[in-house]
Amino acid sequence: MSALEAVRAGAEPEPEEERIPTGRILVYSAPLLGLFSGSALISMYLLKFATDVLLIAPATIGAIFLVGRVWDAVSDPLVGTLSDRTRTRLGRRRPWFLASALPLGLSIAALWGPPSLLEGGRLVAWVTVSFLLFYTFYTTFRVPHMAMGAELSRGYHDRTRVFGVMQAVESVGMMLAAGALFLIERSAEPRGMAAGLSTGIAIVTAALVFAAGVTLRERAEFQRRGGQSARRVFRDVLGNPHARLLIAVFFFEQLGFAVLIALLPYLTEYVLLRPGSTAVYIFAALVALVASIPVWIRASRRFGKKPVWVFSIVVKTAAFGWLFFLDAGATRTLLAVTVVFGAMSGCGSVVGPSLKADVVDWDEGRTGERKEGAYFATWNFAQKAAAGIAGWLTGTMLALSGFVPNVEQGESALLGMRLLVSAWPFALHLAALVLVLRFSLDETAHRAARRQARERSV
Repeated sequence: MSALEAVRAGAEPEPEEERIPTGRILVYSAPLLGLFSGSALISMYLLKFATDVLLIAPATIGAIFLVGRVWDAVSDPLVGTLSDRTRTRLGRRRPWFLASALPLGLSIAALWGPPSLLEGGRLVAWVTVSFLLFYTFYTTFRVPHMAMGAELSRGYHDRTRVFGVMQAVESVGMMLAAGALFLIERSAEPRGMAAGLSTGIAIVTAALVFAAGVTLRERAEFQRRGGQSARRVFRDVLGNPHARLLIAVFFFEQLGFAVLIALLPYLTEYVLLRPGSTAVYIFAALVALVASIPVWIRASRRFGKKPVWVFSIVVKTAAFGWLFFLDAGATRTLLAVTVVFGAMSGCGSVVGPSLKADVVDWDEGRTGERKEGAYFATWNFAQKAAAGIAGWLTGTMLALSGFVPNVEQGESALLGMRLLVSAWPFALHLAALVLVLRFSLDETAHRAARRQARERSV
């Protein structure tokens, strides 16, 4: 029905689909270039760096990952709620950007550059504290930043474009991390190389986060509309059926993905017998991901967000099953799997955040409040919890399977790696697929929620 036909019929016309200028989206996305260089390098290589370079026991570094996620259980919801309720002349989100910039940079440099004199318990303590500080300030920036992304555009399809551009910038940051990994793996002094590269990443991250806090502007109509009671806010989040379902889906998907990323350096060196080649596969996956983003944006507009997401999960599930058959020299197999996985991951990276923003709108229609921070904090915690559990699980399984760093591995250790990188994420993605099929917040339901929100504001 056109706007004129709606008026003649006595119905309220739907608002025009909003389109945010690409330049504004790029300013919003720029900090992720540095942030994801740092966080992706942690996901790709910190576990192996700790076991093979710093000589920290696998179970110990795995426990550090798990402790970080326990801390996230406190920091993520706290930051999300406080961000929604922040009232300053700069807005709700920007003060958090400015406060996070310098600590983020310092924690990145500290994590990869522990003093050479430290060893044993003191070295473990340094890595633990640096890890916790990084993810604390990652949260104080990332949760308000994702919340602002949901506020940039209210258009059902244009917000997919917003998060598509954001994902492209994230991917470039991850490519930079893969380049850093390439140099570290091939360096005669990996510890010194990691310290030097992380210093550069730290400077870029701090500068871009600070610049975003200074230059971005927020929607005036969303100010002073955060939930006033923390208990009620998270009761609303957990009572939202669409939100609960997405929390579970993102957790299962991220848990499978994080295991693959954590194990990839081990697979290339100990299973494929191609040490130093990890970055090649990561680059291939990221190039496929970036190339797929325009395709997923168009496909979601034509076929709907849910159908294309279901398709991508089905293909990823099959790719994980294929990984079980990796053996020495199977470089083409791993390359094919990583390319397919990268292309399919582009869908979840673009459509997923767009659906999160739709769920926030659905909540606004029900409560009259804008609680982006609380919602994105909950989803952020679910994804980081999955990454932490993946690190703990990988370290623990390596220890139990008889892994010994820097030597040829026995059959038990190799089988453990194959099972962990294949059967485990295969089962998790099947569970995610079952849940996605139950998701019911489509474009029609979203429009109804927007109408209800407008009626509440009158």
